[in-house]
Amino acid sequence: MKRGIIMSRYQLKKEAKDLLNRNFVFFLLLFLPVFVIELIAEGANFKSDNVNVQVVDSSVSSIWGSWDTIGLFSSLLAGFLIVGISYVLVDLFRESQTFSDPLKKSFTIVSRGDYFIGSILISLLSFVWIFLWTFLLLVPGIIKSLAYSQAYYIYRDAIDQQQSISCRDAISKSRALMNGHKWEYFMLQLSFIGWGLLIMITFGIAAIWVQPYYHLTMANYYRHLVATSTEKSRLETAN
Repeated sequence: MKRGIIMSRYQLKKEAKDLLNRNFVFFLLLFLPVFVIELIAEGANFKSDNVNVQVVDSSVSSIWGSWDTIGLFSSLLAGFLIVGISYVLVDLFRESQTFSDPLKKSFTIVSRGDYFIGSILISLLSFVWIFLWTFLLLVPGIIKSLAYSQAYYIYRDAIDQQQSISCRDAISKSRALMNGHKWEYFMLQLSFIGWGLLIMITFGIAAIWVQPYYHLTMANYYRHLVATSTEKSRLETAN
């Protein structure tokens, strides 16, 4: 196996696509709360960008500003729900979850306090560090965002295995796990550009299939990445 290659993009995406197509109704319901929240966020952004009003007093300005707040809050909430859903996706690939209760599984991020708090802290730490690197130069910021990309999964796996881990440790472990794999992961994400354009030209309708497909692929990548790292460590120990 070549260094830095865990599996071809085609195979990773095929496994995700096959799982999605076999259980589409489940994934549609699993992502349904996210779709609804994103729709609310888009509606809020549309109102704040396109409503043409004469600001006569502070009350009108306050109403207009509230739409911006709703859009921001909705976007953040959708992002956190997706983190929890991504945990479910990894478990489905590992066959440790069943294809049942999709709406309940949509809110996995709030099912345990340590999931929710840990995800918030990882988001804040990652944001600050990536911002500082980007402030210096754009490319280092992108590289760091790729390096930190697996921190949520790592944190959650450690919590489920009752291991002691801090959010900073999760980010450090992600950086180590992604060593030699950042370009591979970057190219995997770039391979979805065409699907993103499809969402645009269908006015978001295609997202009901593309969004689960994308996140399934990323969860599948983590699964194979961990398996590859574990196997490499085992071989090094044996030698």
